[in-house]
Amino acid sequence: MKIEGHKHNVIKIIAAVTFILIAVFSVIFNVNILNVLPLFISIFIMFLQSRVNRYAFLLGSINSILYAVAYFYMTLYSTALYALLVSFPIQIFTFFNWKKNTQNGRTETKSLSARARIIMFASMALVWLVFFLIFSAFNSTYLIFDNTISVIGIVTSILCAFRFSEYAILQAASTIANLILYGFMVSDDISKIVWLIFSIYSAMCSIIAFININKQSKEKLQ
Repeated sequence: MKIEGHKHNVIKIIAAVTFILIAVFSVIFNVNILNVLPLFISIFIMFLQSRVNRYAFLLGSINSILYAVAYFYMTLYSTALYALLVSFPIQIFTFFNWKKNTQNGRTETKSLSARARIIMFASMALVWLVFFLIFSAFNSTYLIFDNTISVIGIVTSILCAFRFSEYAILQAASTIANLILYGFMVSDDISKIVWLIFSIYSAMCSIIAFININKQSKEKLQ
């Protein structure tokens, strides 16, 4: 219990530092409040997700609307549509589905079969190609990363909604793609550093969530 408490205290400190850094750089670079408001909310959401807490999805569904506005402003059209049309409704469903399958504060997860994983990755590749052909007509500035993050996000949301533990590793992969994307964006516009800072924090929380999901799966097998 002491180790768990110490780990949670470390996450709280990292969350506080992330909040301060985003706030400071937002003021320095005069970042539009609509671009940073969802980040501030997401700091708390990612903390909840690192603890595999279902309330992260309820708050996240509302925050998806704010993200859609911010992504559209940054010409990330594919990601904007994903946030509004996929992330918003599916996170509401996820919250209630997790709530129904939660006992003693812990949500029971399950795993995909090897065949299902193959089908999943093949479908992701096909959807990525379709999205690329569609959104290439909109002159998105960062089309490849925008497209990749959207596809991974859609699959992650579906897996998470139905409590498949594989969502955690895909979420971690998505945060890595986000890190690369915002690295490029910062080189073009230094004010995007607030998104890069959040992406680093998000990656850390996603890795912790993945570890916690694996820990729960091992405890289930014992």
